[in-house]
Formats: sequence, structure tokens, C-alpha cells
Amino acid sequence: MILVGRGDLVPEPSTTQIREALEFSQFRFKLIKFLRLPFDIGEPALREVLERTSSGVRRNYLARAERVDEILKSEDTLEMSAPAFG
Repeated sequence: MILVGRGDLVPEPSTTQIREALEFSQFRFKLIKFLRLPFDIGEPALREVLERTSSGVRRNYLARAERVDEILKSEDTLEMSAPAFG
């Protein structure tokens, strides 16, 4: 855990969480490739396509995306609280 801000403790991402974030990135890329979408498709457009294609895949995608967002937020918090070495 890392102490940030007003004494809030933020857990460091574990290896498992980092692996999950990387696997999600690969999953997202494979979905885009499978659906033959442009690689620079925005998140809202991708979610709309998934809703039209398969609500089950969309639910899986959203659940994984939410977990990855939490991981990335904790990493951002850690980076902002890290002392600069210069």
C-alpha cells in the first residue's frame, strides 16, 4: 500500500492485475479485428457495436473494462504521489 493525498492508502497493482489489464487489451484488439472495425475506433462506438452484435459479449467486455479502469486509476494515483527524482 502507498500513502497518498490526505493519508489515503492505495494498494499497488499486483502482477495479476497488471496481467489482467494486458489480457483485456489483447481481448479488445481481437474483438476489433474479428468484427473488422477500424483499429482507432473509440470506446463508445465499440460498445455500441458490441450491444448490437452480442449483449453477452458486451457484458463480459464492460465487466473486464471496469476492472481494468480500477487498476489504471490506482496506477495513476501511485504515479502522481511518487517523488520525482531528478
